[in-house]
Amino acid sequence: MVVEGEETRAFVERPDSNTFSVRAWAEKADGVPVLEASASLGPNPTQTLLEKRLSALRPPGELVILADLSVGLKGAQDELVRMDPDQNMGKLYPFSLAQKLKVITEASPWYASSDTPWGRPIIPLELVSVLAEYSSAAAKFPVKGPAVGLFADQEIRMIDGPLFVGETYLLRREIVALSESKRTESYWVRTRVFERTRTRQIAEMLLNHATLKHSYAGYEAARKN
Repeated sequence: MVVEGEETRAFVERPDSNTFSVRAWAEKADGVPVLEASASLGPNPTQTLLEKRLSALRPPGELVILADLSVGLKGAQDELVRMDPDQNMGKLYPFSLAQKLKVITEASPWYASSDTPWGRPIIPLELVSVLAEYSSAAAKFPVKGPAVGLFADQEIRMIDGPLFVGETYLLRREIVALSESKRTESYWVRTRVFERTRTRQIAEMLLNHATLKHSYAGYEAARKN
C-alpha cells in the first residue's frame, strides 16, 4: 500500500500470513528515507525492527555524556503512574488525554467510553509512551548535562494489554544497550509496565535516548582526557 502526500510517501508491505508481521516506511518524494517501522501480532512474532538494530549494535567507544551508565543498570525505584482523562502528563507532554482525543488521527470510541469489551476506556497505543515516560526522572540515570536529548527509536509491546484510563501501573526501567554514532551517544531503556501488585506484566517500551555530542559543553576536550 502506498499513501502519497505533497512531500512524502508512506508504504506498508503486504502482511506475512505466517507470522502476522508487516514492515512500514516513509520516504520523501525524491526517495530519501524518513522513517521505518515494523508491526507484528501473535505470541511468536518475527524479530522486530528494533530487535534487529539492537543485535547489530557495535560496542561504543569512550563515552562522555553517558560515561556513568552501564548495561543492566536499573532505575532507582519502582514508579507508580496513571493517566486520567484530564491529567496533564508533564513537561514533555503538556496535555491531557481529553485534549489529545480532540485531535488524534486514529480515533476510536474505546478511548473515552466504557462501552468496550473490558467495560472501561483504554489508553490509545500512541499514548502508551507518554504514560511510560511520565515518571522517567525518578529513574535517576546519571546522564551528564546539560545536553540536548532526542527519542531516536521506540517500540511498544503489548503482552497482556490493553492499558486502561484511570488505572495505576508500576514501571521498572533497565538500560539494555549503549551505543554511539558520529553525532550522538545513546542509551536504550526497556520500561516494563506491571499491575500495581507487581505480579503481572502488561506491556513494555523500548526507547533509544540519543544525546547530541555537540550540545554538551567541552565534549571534545572531555573525550581527549
